[in-house]
Amino acid sequence: MANPPVQLSLQTTQGKSPLSPRVPSSLTPPVTPIAKERPPRSTPSPFQDAKAAQTPSTSKDNVGTLQFTDDLEICRDENNRSCEFGRGVWSIVYKARSLPHPPTSPPGTPPSSPTSRSQVLAVKAPLRRDARPVLTAEASTLTRLTFTQDHEQYIVPFHGYHADLGALVMSAIPTSLASYIEDQSKQARTNHTTATMFDPVQGPASYQDLARRLITGLNWLHQVAAVVHGDIKPHNILLRPVDADRELAFPFEPLYADFSATVDIPVHAEAADTTRATMSFTPPFTAPEMLASLTATVMAPTPASDVFSLAATLLAAATGDLLLYPNMNHRLRLEMARAGHQIVEFARSGVSGSRVPRNGFVERIVRPAVVKDPAMRILTPEWVELASA
Repeated sequence: MANPPVQLSLQTTQGKSPLSPRVPSSLTPPVTPIAKERPPRSTPSPFQDAKAAQTPSTSKDNVGTLQFTDDLEICRDENNRSCEFGRGVWSIVYKARSLPHPPTSPPGTPPSSPTSRSQVLAVKAPLRRDARPVLTAEASTLTRLTFTQDHEQYIVPFHGYHADLGALVMSAIPTSLASYIEDQSKQARTNHTTATMFDPVQGPASYQDLARRLITGLNWLHQVAAVVHGDIKPHNILLRPVDADRELAFPFEPLYADFSATVDIPVHAEAADTTRATMSFTPPFTAPEMLASLTATVMAPTPASDVFSLAATLLAAATGDLLLYPNMNHRLRLEMARAGHQIVEFARSGVSGSRVPRNGFVERIVRPAVVKDPAMRILTPEWVELASA
């Protein structure tokens, strides 16, 4: 017997549903990080510079969390089991369909045609009882980001929070950067030639376009939205296909997802945020200073740690190796990750090291982002210029 749909709703400031277009059923949702548990954080108002002050960035203090109020039905397989996109320590992500409310007509009026169709969605629900505060904080962050100018270009579409389930409702996105890297790596091994062995696995033009757009997205998070993502890695970047009539070297829009470790960039440096909902680490994508904090004073992620994480992600995309340090056991990979300022040398010594040639594009954009002293790492505005040169 099919389960009855769950009653949900969506509130927007413009009175229209922001639900995304219909997408295929073979989808990969945002994943939940493998995380070290921390108490939920409170979210201060975001920092805005002179330029960002002109954009409609919304703080937790002046807007409620976006609520999802359409009917929602969890999809089930042939064995009547809930369809899952994935799960992690904190949450489980279900495949679901929205069921828009039928239009109401006065008595005696013929019913009108429905104005919208069912949408495929990703519903991120708590996997355990203590995960609800984490997802509540993430919903607050996503609400603020959704009310920030140009968010459509950079983050996964967020449709609202289901208070009864404690779940986030988001657009289902076809694939993640992690799966894309794996696919491109397989193709590169199949079509290996000496003519392409010094290029990123996806090709130089496509890689440069991807790098430029990811760095631009991180610049938006830091300079406009005034947040630190806190857990950048290939699995937390989703790829939305672009329209066929747009001729782009990289045929996807990379969108940042999973904001469970996100913190605000404070207005004053001395007021640094030292608490957060989760402390996530995924060597080798976690900055070495963050790995050191696991055994020392707890520190929140910083813009510099985000820059390192994206640089490591770009290095993985170039080599086609999600581990970056293959053929190593976990202990050795962790030790190498703690020496993250040598990440280019480590990658170059691997089986795909030829794809990181000296003074090539990959090294030029990665090297200034992984220096040992976080204060000396490149800032995102300068990084955008470097990637666009």
